[in-house]
Amino acid sequence: MKILVLNYEYPPLGGGAGVITQQISEGLAYLGHNITVVTTWFEKLPENEEKDNLKIIRLKSARKYTYRSNVFEMLSWIKHSKKFLAAYCCENKLDVCLTNFSLPGGEVGFFLKKRFGIPYTVISHGHDIPWYFAKEMFFYHLLTYFRIKKICKASAFNFLLNADMKKNADKFLGEKDTSKNIIIPNGCDMDFFKPGQHKKSGTFKILFTGRLVQQKDPFTFLGALKQLAEKQVRFTAIIVGDGILRNDMEKYVKNNFLTNNVTFKGWMTREQILEEYQSASVFVQTSIYEAMSVAPLEAMACGTYVICTPAGANRDIIFENENGDTFSTGNSSELSEKLFNFYNTKYKNGLVVSSELIDKIRTLYCWRNRIILKYQEYLGKSCR
Repeated sequence: MKILVLNYEYPPLGGGAGVITQQISEGLAYLGHNITVVTTWFEKLPENEEKDNLKIIRLKSARKYTYRSNVFEMLSWIKHSKKFLAAYCCENKLDVCLTNFSLPGGEVGFFLKKRFGIPYTVISHGHDIPWYFAKEMFFYHLLTYFRIKKICKASAFNFLLNADMKKNADKFLGEKDTSKNIIIPNGCDMDFFKPGQHKKSGTFKILFTGRLVQQKDPFTFLGALKQLAEKQVRFTAIIVGDGILRNDMEKYVKNNFLTNNVTFKGWMTREQILEEYQSASVFVQTSIYEAMSVAPLEAMACGTYVICTPAGANRDIIFENENGDTFSTGNSSELSEKLFNFYNTKYKNGLVVSSELIDKIRTLYCWRNRIILKYQEYLGKSCR
């Protein structure tokens, strides 16, 4: 198949959704399909890249930061994408379009279907379909409600990451369209993220990764670290990522005498993050909401214990007290207690997550051996 992939964010831009798009695109290319990705250009990035069956086209639409975007920038990308693809599709035959997010990706897919008759599918990453994150996205969804419904009804399939997202999409679109709302979970690059028990740090090392924004609730993490230090636990905390809360977080660390415990490392390469996962004693995620975060999967694939909120699909991948634990969202005291108990009952006793559990996660959530094949199946059905 000749597949067009649309996402305004593609690595090194953006967060988890960009990484997911990259994995799907590379996986489909590996299977022999011709993949063209249309995304956003950023300084120092090539406008065009081509390798094997994968071509990446970066359009010079508005973009100020690598790690976040805004509505104006998304609208800019929609405008540039429509203009570019109106000419591109006159000269290049495409079988199907795989769009990311109902808006902005689905908007461009909808345009291409009307203009050229190209079928499209929508991958929802959580917050783009009303009313999955009703409180956080209320006014945005209020303004875009009917456009999103039109886009999702005109798609061949809508891909959701977990059962709650499908339930929400079924209700949003109505009973007639439930069969086109398909659950396909996110995966992990199991060829890259592997256990490295011999790399474990000699100290109690706590790892946090992600965008430093309100959704990830990093101050609950810092609050738990403060309480852990008050309990006289010796630890090192590594924070990987960047965002608008970083300056305030650094002030908090300084004001609460955690400077010797906490290190901010900013954005890192995949190779560097792999080293952090493998050497960490425990991985922590404090997100208020998620659809299906890739980071806990990556940590688990590396054999690292995970303590996280039950946000999104986290509940599906945690086997309590075996490969991880959950705690109540926003509860720094409970997180601190979980870390304290882990330190005393597991870390001190040389816990090694069982190879059986690691293998189970690696089997269920492997991109190329399992999940990419599902995308291939439904994209094929979309073309018929």
